[in-house]
Amino acid sequence: MTRTSATSLIATFVSTVFIYTTSFAADDLPEGFGEKPNSRFVVSDDPYYKDPLIAIKNGVAAYKKNYRTNHFCVVGYRWLHGNVNVWVLWKEEEELLLWDGALDPESRADSFNGVHRALKLGRDTVKTENEINGSTYLETEQWWHAVAGDCMKHGEKYVIKPFKAAKPRTD
Repeated sequence: MTRTSATSLIATFVSTVFIYTTSFAADDLPEGFGEKPNSRFVVSDDPYYKDPLIAIKNGVAAYKKNYRTNHFCVVGYRWLHGNVNVWVLWKEEEELLLWDGALDPESRADSFNGVHRALKLGRDTVKTENEINGSTYLETEQWWHAVAGDCMKHGEKYVIKPFKAAKPRTD
């Protein structure tokens, strides 16, 4: 076998493996977004979400839940047209939070305090699609569990131990 044909064979194998793993990953994504995302991304690698632990910890303090241990999972989804969603599972609160992040480090540190959407299991979820009945804030329990499970399988996990929150500044 010549060097050129060996290189060609290797390139064909690598591209076949890439196509297979990419399509497998897309098939593994949760349904129910309207349009299905085409991939996941590592949230902490994205400039809008650098150091997620800082923003999450500030959010825990803002929600006054810093007296206990809190478990979070963060998963990012990307669509072909470039849009992204970052969902955060807060296990103790049984909530999925749609987090927007921010480029500016100070804004990013507080970006978890005002999430775009909060979906509490049981309050903001219904059993069937028919029960959504045109609502813009309800989701099915099946979708909620699919995203939460996908996060636990593929997302980044964070544990926030109890801590004393700093007093707010008054200047």
